[in-house]
Amino acid sequence: MKFNSAIASISTATILAATTSVVLLDGVSAVNFVIIQPDDMHFYDEWNPPPYLPWDGNNYPGQEYPGTSDLPWINKLRTEGLTMTQAYAAAPKCGTSRYSTVTGRYPTRSSHSRSKAINAGKDATTPADASIPNTKLRDVVGTVDDGLDCTHSNIAQTFKGAGYETGMVGKWHLTKNNLVTGSDRDVYGGVKAEIERCGFMDVEAMYPDNLDESGNQAWSTGLSHNMEYVAYKAVEFITDNAAKDWFLYVNPTVPHGPGVEDAMDVDCRITTDGDFTTHMEDGWSVEGMTAEFGNNCTAYREDVKERASQSDSNDDLGAIWVDDAIGAIYQALNNTNQLGNTLILFQLDHGKAEKDKIWEGGVRIPQFIHYPDGIADTPRDWSGLVSTIDIGPTMLDFAGISPSYDMDGKSWKNAIDPINGSEDDWKNNRCLFFESSDDRAVRCGCDKYMLLGSDASPEVTEAVASDWWTGTEALFDLCDAENDYVVADSSTESPEATNLLEDEPQKAGDLKSLLQCHLDRTDATIAPLYEECTGSVATPSPTATPKPTLPVANNDGVPELIEYFPWQYDILPLAPNTILSATVLDDNIQRVRFNLQYPDGTRLGFAAGTQDSGSGDLTTYTRTVDTSSQSGKYGFKLEIQDNSDDIETVCFPVDCSSWIEFVVADTAAQVVTAARAEISDIILRNNPDVNLAAKFVRHGFHDCVGGCDGCVDMSNPDNAGLDVPIEALEPAVDMFTHFGVTRADIWVLAALEGSSITQEDGDPDNRDFEMDWIGRPNCEDLNELADCVDETCNYIRGPNRNLPSPNLDTHDLLEFFSNEFGFSDRDTVAIMGAHSLGGLQRENSGYNGVNGWAGNTRLLANGYYDSIVGATASLADCDTSADSADDCVNDLKNANRWEQVFVENSEPEFSTPDRWEWERGTNPDHFVMVNSDIALVRNLNGLMADDGEVSTCQWKCNRNNCALPACPHAPETIGVTAEYASDNGLFLEDFELAFKTMLAHGQYDTSSGCASPPCTVGAEARRNLRGPSN
Repeated sequence: MKFNSAIASISTATILAATTSVVLLDGVSAVNFVIIQPDDMHFYDEWNPPPYLPWDGNNYPGQEYPGTSDLPWINKLRTEGLTMTQAYAAAPKCGTSRYSTVTGRYPTRSSHSRSKAINAGKDATTPADASIPNTKLRDVVGTVDDGLDCTHSNIAQTFKGAGYETGMVGKWHLTKNNLVTGSDRDVYGGVKAEIERCGFMDVEAMYPDNLDESGNQAWSTGLSHNMEYVAYKAVEFITDNAAKDWFLYVNPTVPHGPGVEDAMDVDCRITTDGDFTTHMEDGWSVEGMTAEFGNNCTAYREDVKERASQSDSNDDLGAIWVDDAIGAIYQALNNTNQLGNTLILFQLDHGKAEKDKIWEGGVRIPQFIHYPDGIADTPRDWSGLVSTIDIGPTMLDFAGISPSYDMDGKSWKNAIDPINGSEDDWKNNRCLFFESSDDRAVRCGCDKYMLLGSDASPEVTEAVASDWWTGTEALFDLCDAENDYVVADSSTESPEATNLLEDEPQKAGDLKSLLQCHLDRTDATIAPLYEECTGSVATPSPTATPKPTLPVANNDGVPELIEYFPWQYDILPLAPNTILSATVLDDNIQRVRFNLQYPDGTRLGFAAGTQDSGSGDLTTYTRTVDTSSQSGKYGFKLEIQDNSDDIETVCFPVDCSSWIEFVVADTAAQVVTAARAEISDIILRNNPDVNLAAKFVRHGFHDCVGGCDGCVDMSNPDNAGLDVPIEALEPAVDMFTHFGVTRADIWVLAALEGSSITQEDGDPDNRDFEMDWIGRPNCEDLNELADCVDETCNYIRGPNRNLPSPNLDTHDLLEFFSNEFGFSDRDTVAIMGAHSLGGLQRENSGYNGVNGWAGNTRLLANGYYDSIVGATASLADCDTSADSADDCVNDLKNANRWEQVFVENSEPEFSTPDRWEWERGTNPDHFVMVNSDIALVRNLNGLMADDGEVSTCQWKCNRNNCALPACPHAPETIGVTAEYASDNGLFLEDFELAFKTMLAHGQYDTSSGCASPPCTVGAEARRNLRGPSN
């Protein structure tokens, strides 16, 4: 019990001489910022938690302080600062709430979420899925506007751009682990690099997401909660940057499970950043934690257990552990003379009592602000309505930094001033919105309106089971007769048990209109230029009232899935005894059934799992399955059923209409085979109006100009339209970047499959288009960052490469492909056969060629060459403009007639350049060629104007049409073009060789050859990989 004296001494040293209410000190800007966001912590009784229903002792929203501890450091922040009594999370889940914190936007504004919603056909009438898998901090360009969540639109990037040092410690939960390459430490390192790419310059003691106690999540094998190390790294950041301005995001992994008590038995020298047991005699030296115990973690942790009164609960042990870590941060700030000018914001990431639901118990959170130089430290409550979306704008406002992007939230910096502030306005006129899956709610003052996605929504099932109300709409009055907010009280029925929808239809209609305003403004198809929806229907906002005693437990709720394994896109080894598992919250489970689908499509069918372990209402069920015989993509589903009077069944994924997908493989070759099968499925199940195979081939070419590196520059107009294949490949990239297979490899594999799948069925000349090489570095791993957009390399901000002009003559065409890929003249003619596939869209290229070059835009064959020279080419000696029509009459007599046509592209319909194209056929069913296609047969050197017009010669002459002389032959290429026109097998053979040469182009070495594909590119040639600076 060594900590109270330390707190008292700091209180004496730092307390300001304020004797009345908190004041906002004029002209003061915070220099440093700390956001502290514990995971799954209780809303303690003294903090006035919200009402919860049903009254259940296990899910009661508040709790007495743990053991003998009153959480002194957290309460120090509260009693020396500002308590925001009406603070909310924008969403009741870990990842979705954290997204709002670091971006200042609602979860459905996530670029990743919007792209998923658009692909699923969502609009303002069908809300996007606000879930953890859909809410990640990642860039998406093309499908959505303003989609640079990682590299631009977050507060870390904004602070960094203003010269701040930025850091992050603890749980992240905002990156899809399977976007990074490899397994185990490679995955951990990849996630860490991604967080750094998102603006956090110093990432330490980082947990990619929740720990997996089964050990099957590779990065977490052998790891556990380690708050000493998290605190040590936070203190190190604060100390190292004492002379700088900085922002630190602190995310304790506790009290969230698994097993906090078990974690306390693990050596604290084993960390996410490595095992230091052989390098350190003692543990981490952290003032306020281990330092008082001679840096002995075991002795310190025994003290934590003593203060928890030997409780073994995650909640009790975790809360004290977090409080001590906050004390270490506080003391580090004080010791380095930074406490006064550092704004500390403490909040929970969501409500503990009703996680994943938009009841008050799920979204209302405690929030305390400690900032001695800016807010005098006599405690005061402030009752304006605030949300996690307001944190970003407020922090930047205190720093005096203008946001570099549009946020949904707004700053409360000036609103909290007790003299000149606007507390009443924020109480009475502010409306907050809440998102969870497809459920939505709005609160204005005392009024709250819910619009739930379906009768299967957890709020509906809970309300029906408790006989409160039915239907998918509800209106509540959250205040008592004195307009005070009703806090947790077992003697008072929760206001969310009474639906006022029929009693107050006008108010319900007004709030529904407000919620529709929010849905309209968060429509996935529009850029996040959010303007807050407001209304005048709200009754005055409440003030908090004291919290009474713990209520008595009530009836069972609906079973709730807490954890499952494997996770989406996990990779597992081939094994005869793979264990599927599900951890469920319910003390009255009847059964949990598992269904497994194998890569070949066969299914085991639903079968009951075995109860494996349980603690309180948490029970884990498992089913052992054989995954030893097939490598590839598997899927499983869960069906959970309880024994309540009205048997409740939960299906996961929702309605069991899809699968949780994971990969089983032991080798890179197995991963490549599975990835290729998935890409084939993506092509086949795609919208038939979109020629995805052709887009994959085009995408591969654009990626490989300059080197195949899994990146294109989407700001380059020549790459317009590539957002479609990039987005389509996201699931494959997420799922199959393992065993050294990179995003760049997946893109190449898609180009190969696009070529293979478009060959004519049963043609004996068909080619395999085998994947020879893997391990291509992605652009962000190469030393060419300065060539990328804003010097930030990622998959849609790739290096600036010059793609070939469509107006090349024969010499320039051959020169480009020779210089870029080392092609011979024959190789160049062969690669141009890719124009068999796809068409030309005016909105992307300016060419009016939706029907393509040759006729069938979904067939890779020699029809392209036939379309130019004819199946049996007649090549008369007619190479000069001096030849007469009689001399040229037999030249290309079997070829189609192409005539050059001007295409005017005027805004606003088209913003592409005007074009000259060659056409045959009648509009709108004509086919097209560009000058670079014509250059395979006609040498246009010196005959083209700058805009591509050819006005001094024509495609061919005959007796009836020779107003202009025929353009001269292209002797280097016309003969090979004629060969291919008459021999499809020869074309496919040569095309495969040229195409695979192109797809092996990059900053790596393939000169050793590949005897048994797939082979890994040479390590020596990876010398250009980005490494630490000297």
